[in-house]
Amino acid sequence: MAEFDLFTNQPKLPNIDLDRYLLRLKCQRERVPSLRYLKLLHRSHLFQIPFENLDIHMGNEIILDVQKIYKKIVLQKRGGFCYELNGLFFHLLSQLGFHCHLISARTHENDQLGPEFDHAAILVYLDDQTYLVDVGFGDLFLEPKLIQPGKVQMDYNKYFRLDKNMDGKYTVLASGDSFEYVVKYVFTKKERQFIEFIDMCRYHQVDERSPFTKKKMITRATPRGRITLTDTKLAATISGKKEEMTILNHDEFRVKLYQHFGIRYVRNH
Repeated sequence: MAEFDLFTNQPKLPNIDLDRYLLRLKCQRERVPSLRYLKLLHRSHLFQIPFENLDIHMGNEIILDVQKIYKKIVLQKRGGFCYELNGLFFHLLSQLGFHCHLISARTHENDQLGPEFDHAAILVYLDDQTYLVDVGFGDLFLEPKLIQPGKVQMDYNKYFRLDKNMDGKYTVLASGDSFEYVVKYVFTKKERQFIEFIDMCRYHQVDERSPFTKKKMITRATPRGRITLTDTKLAATISGKKEEMTILNHDEFRVKLYQHFGIRYVRNH
């Protein structure tokens, strides 16, 4: 725990209504932080709150303001992308008594690493161990992963490993068979403030190079798999079996969005 001083004065965080947030997650409040409770919150977050980029295509600017994000995700029952989901989850964990902080990660795609602040995730320090927490990546792990370099960690039907290099950087790798691994992202344990992600949050909303501006997408884990909707496809994985159907037009997209996620697509003109 040497890399995170629990006795350092941390910036005061804006309060959010924990009870309504926990109700959204269908979780009870527990008085004492524990690994069991952290796993429950993490898994429930992924089951109840989707990863989605719809605001970008609706014409709604995403602002890194905790109260605005809380209203969208908790009160309006929407989802969000990494800065929103992990940013809000960090506040929940902090107010529940977990010792944690935000970190920056660089995602890996097409054999290249993205820039710093390309992704936001969380580190939680618990019982002299450090855990990587991430409810904002889409299809990744359902439960927090212990930061123990080289250790293979099972996550339902997937395998994960966190490697560390000489520069103190960690690489998150995922596998479907525990033999061939794919790099997901690279991070360090350096503590980051929410405002440091503003520029990249803006980039991912307006730049044509961002994957989030190219197509609409929403995805949510389920107890038996995952359901994902894009402009062109609805895909459901149930107990390892994947079924897909083609989305023919925007009207059909809107129907499936409400049918499977309970969200109405309303374009802001």
